[in-house]
Amino acid sequence: MQEPTPPPPKPWPARLLGWMGAEAPKLIASITILVLGFWIKDSVDLAIKQRQLDLSYTKEMLGLLQKLTEEEDLGKLNNSAVVLASFGEPALPALLMELRRPDLHAVAATRGLEAMAVREPQTLCRVLPPLLLKRNQHYDIGAHRTLVTLIGDNGCGKALPQLRRYRDLVNLAVAGKPDDLRQRIGGDIAAPAEAYARLKQVVDEAITNLDNP
Repeated sequence: MQEPTPPPPKPWPARLLGWMGAEAPKLIASITILVLGFWIKDSVDLAIKQRQLDLSYTKEMLGLLQKLTEEEDLGKLNNSAVVLASFGEPALPALLMELRRPDLHAVAATRGLEAMAVREPQTLCRVLPPLLLKRNQHYDIGAHRTLVTLIGDNGCGKALPQLRRYRDLVNLAVAGKPDDLRQRIGGDIAAPAEAYARLKQVVDEAITNLDNP
């Protein structure tokens, strides 16, 4: 008569649990609590460090904003604007506010926006085009030229419909009917016939760039 085949040995975890008997659940619970404790501690430490980093960034941004709004030296203004642009989209409102100001501040804001375009062109492509068509007169004609140039130079292909609508307004202004365009542009315009023609040239170049990437 053939001997019955012995059952295969149990896996070592099962043998260990069998050997431990009633103590096994206690050990498993202890290990689980220990692992969860380490995980929770690491999560809390990470959250604290992230909060500290956010506060550090906030303080640095506030310092740069103060320099940008108070400084009158172009070199220092440019440096502050470019460093501020390194913070990405959170810095965009401040740079656009500076673009509304005259003279050196608008120049520095342009440098900052150009620096941001290197890292985040998609952000500028999303935010800038609608500004051209808003009836808020927040930006003078020089700022409008800057916005159009940034859009055209950074591959904002989705902005073409908005740019073409804007070009229609510019063409009307060149033809002596500037009322609709003037609702979008703030400040006085010296030598409007020349200013509108120059703006038209910038818009045409931007559209050509986007039509032929």
